[in-house]
Amino acid sequence: MKVLTVTSSFPRYQGDYYGNFVYNVCRKLAEKGIDVTVLAPRSRSTRDLSAGFEVKRFPFMPFRGLETLPEGALRHVSEREFLELPFYLASAYLHMIPERPHVVHAHFAIPMGLLAALNPREAPLVVTCHGSDCTLPLAKPVYRPFVELALRRADKVVAVSEFIKGLALRLGAPEDAVEVVYLGIDVEEFNPPEDRKELRREAGIPEDCLVVGTLRRLVPEKRVEDLIRAAPRISGEIDAHFVVGGEGFHRPYLERLSRELGVENISFLGGVEDAARFHQLCDVWVLTSVQEGLSIALQEAMATGCVPVAVNGYGCPELIRDGVNGYLFEPMDIEGLAEKVLRAADSPELGRRARETILDRFNMNRNVVRYVELYGELVSR
Repeated sequence: MKVLTVTSSFPRYQGDYYGNFVYNVCRKLAEKGIDVTVLAPRSRSTRDLSAGFEVKRFPFMPFRGLETLPEGALRHVSEREFLELPFYLASAYLHMIPERPHVVHAHFAIPMGLLAALNPREAPLVVTCHGSDCTLPLAKPVYRPFVELALRRADKVVAVSEFIKGLALRLGAPEDAVEVVYLGIDVEEFNPPEDRKELRREAGIPEDCLVVGTLRRLVPEKRVEDLIRAAPRISGEIDAHFVVGGEGFHRPYLERLSRELGVENISFLGGVEDAARFHQLCDVWVLTSVQEGLSIALQEAMATGCVPVAVNGYGCPELIRDGVNGYLFEPMDIEGLAEKVLRAADSPELGRRARETILDRFNMNRNVVRYVELYGELVSR
């Protein structure tokens, strides 16, 4: 069976963390015998990627160095990048037309889900909603008609969490067409470290204190500043070190805030190419975001045995039971966050339970089978 995967988010080079969740799904599908072709945008940072399946990059500007739009999220498009958008959409649309798959699978309702819905095709369309494609049109109504059109025209709408399913229904997806399929993660890649101290020595991080980490795109809605504001309270009680992985235009602000608050026990590690290794550095892993579908990074951290501390909402309660396999705190509650991190420091056994949760319900090796079944059901119709 030939499946055309169309996505705006896909790794730009070997080891790139950006869009890695789509790559992993495609890799597992290919291992199950699906003939996968990925159509994703070219950008100035794209390089050769050894994927094990065909990856087609559509150009949309005269020179690759001018293609900056795919480097970030749609909600943070600059005025200059907005000028690239018509060329981006036209090129993506035109590159879809010659393809003759059995199934078209669009990741994110906009822009690729919309383009696939408008494209002349005989193949059934699956649209997977990941989070921002459902939260953005509710926050900025200008996007709403486009998302509604994509969801109505899809033969199947897959939501990555019950939370996102609820938003997709609000946006007009037919109830009988929506299904939750947890993407999950590769539990063979993400597992507890054999020697955490050795990893910390190599990374230049203190070996014998509590390491509290987060791995995010450094943009405002991820609220990494909440962890920085909680750091003095945590450090006043225990010996702790904080690690922040990821890049984004918010990083200078976050570094300045840490200096202003006197948080010296923090390391900004920049872009991360080995997410498993990053998570293995940490004892406690924190999710402060106020916009998530169901965080892949949180699932990865739980699989490596970190004790998770996450916001109470946005899909996180589907992963975490407070005090059972991690801790939940109310969004933007700095004191609540600090208190839960301190509890996590005294509850290392919750890291084992967190991994068991991932093995049981969020194992990509099992969950991707549902996509294979779904493709078969659509084609047989």
